[in-house]
Amino acid sequence: MPLSIIIPTHNQASELREHLPAILDQDFTDFEVIVVDMSSMDETKDVLEDLELRYPALRHTRTPASARDISIERLAITLGFRTAKHEWVVITRADCHPATSHWLQALSQQMQEDKDIVIGVAKYSEEPHTWLQLKAGFFRQWNSLANIYHIRSGHAAVRADGCNLAMRRSFFLSKDGFGDHLNLLAGAEELLVNHLSTPRNTAIAATPEAIVIQDPLPLPQLWKKQRVFYMETRRHQNHTTTYRTHQNLRLLTPWLLLIIACAIWPVLQHFYPQQQTAIAIITALILLLTLILTVFWVRSSNRAARAIGYQRNYNLTRILFTLQLPFWNFSAWLAHRLSPKTEFRKKFV
Repeated sequence: MPLSIIIPTHNQASELREHLPAILDQDFTDFEVIVVDMSSMDETKDVLEDLELRYPALRHTRTPASARDISIERLAITLGFRTAKHEWVVITRADCHPATSHWLQALSQQMQEDKDIVIGVAKYSEEPHTWLQLKAGFFRQWNSLANIYHIRSGHAAVRADGCNLAMRRSFFLSKDGFGDHLNLLAGAEELLVNHLSTPRNTAIAATPEAIVIQDPLPLPQLWKKQRVFYMETRRHQNHTTTYRTHQNLRLLTPWLLLIIACAIWPVLQHFYPQQQTAIAIITALILLLTLILTVFWVRSSNRAARAIGYQRNYNLTRILFTLQLPFWNFSAWLAHRLSPKTEFRKKFV
């Protein structure tokens, strides 16, 4: 099955020089790579022209400079779909590279006749081992596992990773692409999948061979900005009730268990002051059960993460980050509420 790969880029000449060969050297028989340059001011054009001399499968185009009231990223992806020669189109990013040479092969195995969307998995590079990379990597892993579980439970996809996504060209064009959210600055692929996915037309490519690795985040401010912009994306999502309910339960359950484990002793002492031995035994059993459940959850989470290509085991750090998740989300929600709404939209000129 032939494939077209779209890579929107802006001022990422060094990333293209580093990562494009890994995509162009894929162990796949028939594919093309279309880089859509979003008015770059660096050496992007020179890098692409040099690589095109070595790789016949590579070509590039450029978004028109006259675009004013539409997200340039959405315009670039739309232009890529219209330029693509093949029915199945894969979207990735200039700062990403496949974990293996079998990436396209692993994606193509999920491109069945009854599917229109294939959602892949992406992760940040595990180097360097900084606190920021640990947090951002865990946050991305958490959302990837939640999305996979939701889809495999028989629901339409709520989210998708823009670094690893495939869609039928005819399906994209027939559904008017990005529809009514053309001027939003972020969330292009997430909303595209959210609005077009159904329980039957979406497949998951969640294997180590199909995963894509993205360059690490350079600054903590960028990670915060991503989370804040997702709060705006979330406002435009469809069919999210089940997904958000399950997510909120996953976020609150660790805190509920912690509160119960810490409160059981004083509560029992208050109501049964004469039963000190029984209270101590009951408290110890509850704490032991909580510990067993925590260890089981950490082991199962690490096993599920490794099954889709995440190699880093968080172990005790997973517990710490899981307890912080509600606060990360709340801080992003609060920053979004305090930001002017024009910050999240393409400005009309």
